Amino acid sequence: MYEPSPFVQVFVLGTTGKASIPTSLTKQEQQVNKLDKLTHQLEMLTNERNELQGILANYTNKDLNNRLNFELEMLNMEHQKVMLDLQKLPKEINEALQKCKQLTEETVSCRILHRQLLNEWTQLKEKVRVLREENRKLRREQISLQESSEEMKMLCGEAH
Repeated sequence: MYEPSPFVQVFVLGTTGKASIPTSLTKQEQQVNKLDKLTHQLEMLTNERNELQGILANYTNKDLNNRLNFELEMLNMEHQKVMLDLQKLPKEINEALQKCKQLTEETVSCRILHRQLLNEWTQLKEKVRVLREENRKLRREQISLQESSEEMKMLCGEAH
């Protein structure tokens, strides 16, 4: 089988039959061009990587210390706040205990007062019941007396 030499250029014949400008390169030239492009891209990526590594190295060395100092300061402030809260805790517990005692005393006194008022209410209720009963008896007696009085008036009126 015949293989053209890498230096042979292929010419395309136009409609007029005349030779025109070469339209394609040999395989080897295409591969060389591709290799050049890839080498150039690799160099660019390597340069970019090196630049980013340098930036990152500077960033982390400088800012890591700043970040650690900042975080340490925040932790110290939080620690101080917690310690202050812990110091306040016994006082707050004491105040809550005093409030509890006060509320317990108020509850006991309210129960005693409630029990007294309930007893008084029960006694008054009983007195009202007794007075109503007496009132009914007195009304019956009044009605009976009125009827007797009217009979006596009638009898006295007849006797005259």
